Amino acid sequence: MQQFEDFGLDKSVLRGIFRAGYVRPTQVQSRVIPLLLKGKSVLVQSKTGTGKTAAFAIPILEWISENSFPHLVLAPTRELAEQVSQEFERLGQVKVATIIGGVPITPQFSTLKNHIVVGTPGRTLDHVRRGKLKLESFKTVIIDEVDRLLDMGFVEDVEKVIKGAKNASVLGFFSATVTKEVEALVKSYVKSFETIKLEKDEYNVDTIAHYSLNVQHNTKDKLLVNLLKSKNGKALVFTSTKRGCERLGRKLGSEGFRVGWINGDLPQTKREWVLSLFKREKINVLVATDVASRGLDIDSIKLVVNYDVPREPLTYVHRSGRTGRMGKSGMVVSLVLPHERHSISKIENILKRKIQQIKP
Repeated sequence: MQQFEDFGLDKSVLRGIFRAGYVRPTQVQSRVIPLLLKGKSVLVQSKTGTGKTAAFAIPILEWISENSFPHLVLAPTRELAEQVSQEFERLGQVKVATIIGGVPITPQFSTLKNHIVVGTPGRTLDHVRRGKLKLESFKTVIIDEVDRLLDMGFVEDVEKVIKGAKNASVLGFFSATVTKEVEALVKSYVKSFETIKLEKDEYNVDTIAHYSLNVQHNTKDKLLVNLLKSKNGKALVFTSTKRGCERLGRKLGSEGFRVGWINGDLPQTKREWVLSLFKREKINVLVATDVASRGLDIDSIKLVVNYDVPREPLTYVHRSGRTGRMGKSGMVVSLVLPHERHSISKIENILKRKIQQIKP
């Protein structure tokens, strides 16, 4: 089995890796780190929770120990950008410029001299337009969760960043799914790259058990309360609307749960505060809209509940990816109204497995 020492990393980088609690490289790290260290561009498909962030963070930290060229990581959401920055800081104890919307822009100016810049598309290009950020100065550009960026309509912004970073010698594209649109984007801007697609069926994760529970509108809340009371550990509950998210959060609070909720209407500082409470287990139930379905690196979530069944099967995959991470076991339970059975059938098709029905 490959070890981190086999990569020829600087001793200071190795110390940071082990200090962060890493023991051996995951599959994606074993495949990607050597390629990036050789200066090759990559297109990487790997499911969430497999250590993708460290796969590009470790080579960048190695390059920082050798030179002063800056490196850019583009992420689809503020939460994911924050977590990528935190991973860099955890692995390398380095200062990272995190440039995201929802917070004042002026304090970010002084951080842009840092060797690592992590940003969302809109705020990154805002700094470029103001002349505060020079895309042509970056040695490396990583596009994280590229499929999500395209789904959210950021394709033009991503293209502007890639075009502007004309001197970058390494481009990395990381994605849970590699669609035709993702492949077309990469081929348009990168002459030579290595493609790494891990796991034949990325949706069928052995560590996650999938269940459904048939409910009616008037029994839904009660059955959710019973379910949460029967399970120990952290639980993440997904709703389809912002209003429903807050209502359910307050309902669970009245039932005695230590609960918080996040949705797109909450200010960034409030969202970060709630997530911090969840990570530190000050609260054990988090209610969220799909703003939290991708990229949240929260350890030991044992249960994901779909209070509202998502219409799109890929949304289900993204939600369920919050549990069963890094080899740990997890459970997903969907509360299914009569008219939502067809959505479960679609999800079963993409999972290539039956979702077992359980009784209240």
